[in-house]
Amino acid sequence: MHRWAIAIAPLLVVCTFSAGQEAKKRPIPSKEAQAKIEKLLDELYKDDFAKSEKDPVLRARLAQTLLFEGKETKDDAAGRYVLFSKAHLLAAQAGDVNTALQAADELANDFVIASSVIFQMKIKMLQQASKVKGAPPDAYQSVIDRALLTLDDTLDSDDYPSSLALIESAEQAARKLRSLPLVVTIRKRQDEILRLQKAFGRWKPFADKLVKNPKDAEANFEMGKYHALIKGNWDRGLPLLANGSKGPLQSLARSDRANPATEKDRRVLALGWYLFGTGANTDAALKTQALLRAYHWYQENLAGADDKDRMLIESKLIEISNLLPAEYRIGEITTELKKIVVPTGPVYGCAFGPDGRRFIITGYDGNLHLFNTKTYKELKQYDGHAGKVWTVAYSADGKRVASGGFDNTVRLWDLAAGKAIKTFTGHKDYVRSVVISNDGKWILSGGDDRTMRLWNVADGTEQRAFVGHDHTVWCVALSRDGKQALSASLDRTARLWETGTGALLKKLEGHKDTVLCVAFFPDGRHAVTGSSDKTLRLWDLATGKTLQLFEGSNGYIQSVAVSPDGRRILSAGSDNVVRLWDAHTGKEIRKLEGHRDSVWHVAFSPDGRLAISSGQDNTVRIWSGAR
Repeated sequence: MHRWAIAIAPLLVVCTFSAGQEAKKRPIPSKEAQAKIEKLLDELYKDDFAKSEKDPVLRARLAQTLLFEGKETKDDAAGRYVLFSKAHLLAAQAGDVNTALQAADELANDFVIASSVIFQMKIKMLQQASKVKGAPPDAYQSVIDRALLTLDDTLDSDDYPSSLALIESAEQAARKLRSLPLVVTIRKRQDEILRLQKAFGRWKPFADKLVKNPKDAEANFEMGKYHALIKGNWDRGLPLLANGSKGPLQSLARSDRANPATEKDRRVLALGWYLFGTGANTDAALKTQALLRAYHWYQENLAGADDKDRMLIESKLIEISNLLPAEYRIGEITTELKKIVVPTGPVYGCAFGPDGRRFIITGYDGNLHLFNTKTYKELKQYDGHAGKVWTVAYSADGKRVASGGFDNTVRLWDLAAGKAIKTFTGHKDYVRSVVISNDGKWILSGGDDRTMRLWNVADGTEQRAFVGHDHTVWCVALSRDGKQALSASLDRTARLWETGTGALLKKLEGHKDTVLCVAFFPDGRHAVTGSSDKTLRLWDLATGKTLQLFEGSNGYIQSVAVSPDGRRILSAGSDNVVRLWDAHTGKEIRKLEGHRDSVWHVAFSPDGRLAISSGQDNTVRIWSGAR
């Protein structure tokens, strides 16, 4: 029996709770009850407290001991409260973020404490942990990771004092690590927060007014501008603008919320945001987000545009891109932002979530790994495949992913539940590529059995197999509307199929060796392929002809990705290099070097401002534009 358990036994007479009460949150014990426990605690752990005074490692161990004792103390409220509180305090003083957070969560789960109080406890803990001297490097990294992870919540709620406290904690910890690049990155984030805080000062009176009167037109209008055109949060800003004061912005917001379906309406909406973003009377602080919104709607018009309209749209996209600050330009990838070493082996597949805040990887160890894009910390691991997992794809809503592996299966995963909810069987060999349709109803897969297969997500059945390739189907792709599919094969061809009937529409021939990858352009009328002949080809899908040949790679082209605006192409090669290409001229813009072995997969983030690559060298790398 633990020494704490022996000592606490006499107190149970006055502090016992029934099993029924155990499930409910308890009130915070009285100061008198706490004082008795603290006195007893000081007696029992006198030597431990003394030894830990000047040693962070011993202090962290003591915090972990008290946390454990708190969990074991089932029937004494004052004992649990004091043990968890003391564990939290000691862990913060030791720089042990994980133990401190666990102790705070135990307090929140057990006692009636406002969530805002617990939240501030955690922020103060990070501030304290960032200043600890002599803590191990992992402790400082934990401060940075947790601070940046929490930062999004404080920014979403416009809690700028807490945001600044978090970013200052992150910088303190980064300075302890003596990491110049990390300090510079954090300071840039701090500058962004200060800019937003300054802007919020102008809008705060309207925020207060909106709380008092949610129908106030002026308050809706101003807060709509703040959320949409300052912070870029269109989901939150558009409804406010639409309910705001009458005028051009209200009309634009209402049209935007209606999600126009016709090309004409989308073009009018894009032009409206463009004119607002370039207007002489528009506040400079609002222009960037307005131009990005115009860019978004011009992109939406690429799908289905004829040659004349496509040229006009592309010229507009180039014009807007040149007006944007460098860090907001789509597809202009220049720099390695982060390298993540995966100790379990080569990384084969990788994909960004639709909001860009998460990414998922697959590989040699047979698992899927979910990461946070800003902290680069692994959030969850998904286990279920019996063998290597070669490929992974996100659903449009970000709630699910599909994977394909060397166990010949396709699996659909619920990310929140942490498990596979469907397994699709039918392939007779390795599954090399998967993609989920935009409506989430279908999964397309291809594999070593020379087939491409379409699966019904609702009932888990195979809808049809696409047969015709003479060798492995290495890669598959779906058009945005899901009506057409592409396959790339080791038989030296890529093929265009009609998904509704399974009919072969076009055979794309021209590569001199195996075709390893294929991707649709946003317009749905063009595609790019990569081959072991070390070239890429741009195809006109209506004619099946090559429009552009991309040369210059020193290795097999193993993966390709097209930027959301169709202006840039990324390729991953067996020469260990990621390359950025101009889609229209076929010219290589730059080499992105860093991988030490073959690069298996590459992808753009949904907004085109980041890229991810995965490789045989056991690493995942995040790439960015100018920052």
